[in-house]
Amino acid sequence: MLLKAVILFLAAMGLLAIFGKRKVSKKKPPAKPVEKARKCPECGSYRIGAGKCACGKG
Repeated sequence: MLLKAVILFLAAMGLLAIFGKRKVSKKKPPAKPVEKARKCPECGSYRIGAGKCACGKG
């Protein structure tokens, strides 16, 4: 009885794996373009957010 349950479980997992691969292989939407990192024009350090640069110039 236990062997029968194990075999049924493995068969169910096999079917799920087959259908899971099928679903994943469908076309995915195109990736969004990534923005380039912004740098301060004065000191060249990277800017985070919309605030002013730490140097106070840019």
